Amino acid sequence: MFKIKNETMNPLVEAINRVSSLTPTAQEKLNRCSSSQILPKNTHLLQTGNISTHFYYIHKGLARVYYHFNELEVTDYFAIDNQFIGGVDSLFTGLPSQKAIQLLEDSEVCSISAIDLERLSAEYHEIERAGRKLATFAFLEVQRRIESIRFHEAKERYMELGKKYPGLLNRCPLKYIASYLGITQVTLSRLRAEI
Repeated sequence: MFKIKNETMNPLVEAINRVSSLTPTAQEKLNRCSSSQILPKNTHLLQTGNISTHFYYIHKGLARVYYHFNELEVTDYFAIDNQFIGGVDSLFTGLPSQKAIQLLEDSEVCSISAIDLERLSAEYHEIERAGRKLATFAFLEVQRRIESIRFHEAKERYMELGKKYPGLLNRCPLKYIASYLGITQVTLSRLRAEI
């Protein structure tokens, strides 16, 4: 396993290195192409209708992916401390995104452009391998989400949400949690009172 201990290494690079070991050279190349910044709450990393061009890593903070359906906002996904997030379908198709990405807290966000990541993946097989592992993880997460909605009651989904995103239930507005679970805020309040 390769490791670089560099105080200026972007947390995104460190996270990718944990997914699949990178050579010091690959780490340095990724570090040069990625950036990190503190962004305020309610910043949109992606607006509905725009083409997604970057992958994001929420080093510290909280973000959600959401879309509109019948004039309602539906929360589809969360990313909390040390998790990846992106407009994946738009990134891969090059089409305008049907979804948006919004920060729900002031957050430290790391990013890399899809173009740079693709170029580096062609040059460094270990980066390509890490990308493939992350894509597989994202696919499995979508599958689990579908199965959760189809096969579990609201209370089970709520309990799983707390396990999957530790601390989220105390950091996120209830309307977004209810939307993610596919229930009303009234039902969510009742569930919380029962637990």
